[in-house]
Amino acid sequence: MAQMTPMMKQYLEIKQQYPNCIIFYRVGDFYEMFFDDAKTASRELELVLTGKDCGLEERAPMCGVPFHAYESYAAKLVSRGYKVGICEQMEDPALAKGLVKRSVIRIITPGTVLENSMLEEGKNNYLCAIALRADEAGLCFADVSTGEVLATCISEGVENKIKSEISRYSPREIILNSEAAAKGSLGLFISERSGCRCEVLDDEAFDLTNCAQKIKESTEEGKREELLSHPLAVSAAGAVIEYIKNTQMSDSYKLRNIEYYSDGQFMTLDFAARRNLELCETMRTKEKKGSLLWVLDRTETPMGKRLIRTWLEHPLLSC
Repeated sequence: MAQMTPMMKQYLEIKQQYPNCIIFYRVGDFYEMFFDDAKTASRELELVLTGKDCGLEERAPMCGVPFHAYESYAAKLVSRGYKVGICEQMEDPALAKGLVKRSVIRIITPGTVLENSMLEEGKNNYLCAIALRADEAGLCFADVSTGEVLATCISEGVENKIKSEISRYSPREIILNSEAAAKGSLGLFISERSGCRCEVLDDEAFDLTNCAQKIKESTEEGKREELLSHPLAVSAAGAVIEYIKNTQMSDSYKLRNIEYYSDGQFMTLDFAARRNLELCETMRTKEKKGSLLWVLDRTETPMGKRLIRTWLEHPLLSC
């Protein structure tokens, strides 16, 4: 009876640990993908689908990309809502005894991108967490590439206010607790209007005690007191911190600060109002050219471009 080759067994063991990721499995000078991952990548990236001997009667579907050019391929997958697991060789193949040890060293998701080649210059790349409980919600928006993190709590007309905040920050990825996920109209808005990736996490990820501890470990003392007085904001921020650490595969990731804000500080503009006002993109082409931002933006640095966009998307109610 045919048996899997050692390398393919290793691949399947790694894939089992990260079933929701497309695994870029390092083999020499290439990242290779197999089975369903290969079929998906072949379709999305327009790669030739071939086969690889795996020890079974039928060859395993396979496609691959050069390791030195993986960013452009990963960027396309991430932009379409996929998660990509980078599986590296953990020892020199020339010195390895037997099968080369491999391990996933990082997971790239739409909201946790760090590579400049995958980021849009002058625009924040936000990861959002929503912790909903009855008639109150905590939200957190984090830009992993800049270290900017903002959190808030909202009540009264919660669902509409959540939609307004999502429209304001335009996150690339949203993580939800189970109660938020149960709001069908919210999920429909996220998928149809915001177009970002959405994932439901176990409620344990939003546990208040654990989240408060994560915040204390990841932020400077003296910059978290106001946040810690809002339990649902703590849950959302803690879930964001844990998600970032899990995708970066590091416990050393530190947030510069978590800024707590009140939704009453800014003018409330829903999705339709933002679209009709064409603040940052036009209604017809979805491009910056022709928008209010295009008219006003004379900045010369990425930081300046992000700042003026923030001013337009967050109009203050008072000076």
